[in-house]
Amino acid sequence: MTLADALRQEILTGRLPPGTVLSQTELASRFGVSRIPVRDALQQLAAQRLVLVLPGKGARVVELTQDELAEIYDLRVLLECDLLRRAIEKAGAQDHAEAEYALRKSSLEAGRPGWVDGDWLFHATLYAPAGRMKQLSMVQELRRTCAMHAARYEALADRTPAWITQHEGIFQAFRKGRTDDAVRRLQRHIEAARAFLLGHLDR
Repeated sequence: MTLADALRQEILTGRLPPGTVLSQTELASRFGVSRIPVRDALQQLAAQRLVLVLPGKGARVVELTQDELAEIYDLRVLLECDLLRRAIEKAGAQDHAEAEYALRKSSLEAGRPGWVDGDWLFHATLYAPAGRMKQLSMVQELRRTCAMHAARYEALADRTPAWITQHEGIFQAFRKGRTDDAVRRLQRHIEAARAFLLGHLDR
């Protein structure tokens, strides 16, 4: 695992929550490297919109306001529902099989430290048949931002059974080609995540 990968994992799991200042000197000492690889790692994370580089100091983990996060969820609804609609139109038996595998894997990882990767695997596999890689990349970036803000809340684990059930419903509609049903379920799924996160930020 590279230094950038290690820091990304800590950000997405809440070990380094939004607003945390990352000192180049402290990170170099912690990981036993010079400041050059630390600087390079921070630049990689900045390119992924996970941190903001602080010239001469290091970086700060991105921290968004409620309005900014609400806007991100609005964008996710538009982009992800569009991807799912396009994917269902093109999906075949192999795509259905891959989506089912991703569903089972993500369900096993739900509520565990690797839940972000499992959740993305499921959604990315659903959207893949659409063949719109730029749009998929935009969605991945937006979802990372949501995940890093949600990871600090232990109550997230309480929602795991509901989200697994929602994933199952989305998959079944996807597999059966019920486009409107699948899109409605996905929209409700994203909006439920938004309500959870914004509700906790408001406390």
